[in-house]
Amino acid sequence: MPYKISTATIDELEIVAQLMSDYVRQNLNMAAWPCSVEIFKRDYSSGCFRMTVIYSVDRNCDRLVGFAAWMPSYDLHHCVHGASFIDFYVAPAYRGRGLAAALLCEIAAEITRLGWDFMRGSAMTGRASRLYARVGVCFGSNEYNVSGKALRQLASLAGLPAREIVRGLPTKEMNYEP
Repeated sequence: MPYKISTATIDELEIVAQLMSDYVRQNLNMAAWPCSVEIFKRDYSSGCFRMTVIYSVDRNCDRLVGFAAWMPSYDLHHCVHGASFIDFYVAPAYRGRGLAAALLCEIAAEITRLGWDFMRGSAMTGRASRLYARVGVCFGSNEYNVSGKALRQLASLAGLPAREIVRGLPTKEMNYEP
């Protein structure tokens, strides 16, 4: 499936807000997302978090179908910069097509360009846990870390077709290789 990934613009946050509403209904059993679009836009504009969006591209029609929200992080134990995922979502109709992996690779590419050394996230659903568990090291109850050669392998896959990304995903053992 053809896709397009980019950093979210303020104008795209209206659509991301709709996806957030779906996300909280599906994963948090909430009736509605309690945030207003205005506050969401204000906070995004302030730089307190980053948002990467993914579009499905079908017959000249681009449709925003997923996002990953993340923010800079710091590992005091190892004195390295990284990224922590806040939320990660792909609309149900577009799951199972490698789009979540494509988002992960794009963010890995961005943070390695910044010279950062890790990505960290926790998964709320089985599908997300399987992706994280495939490429990352689990610590704690459901938190995963990607670093070392695994992070660089993800970054090298950014922009490739989804099938190639899925075939080239790193093993969790690659996290232990410098």
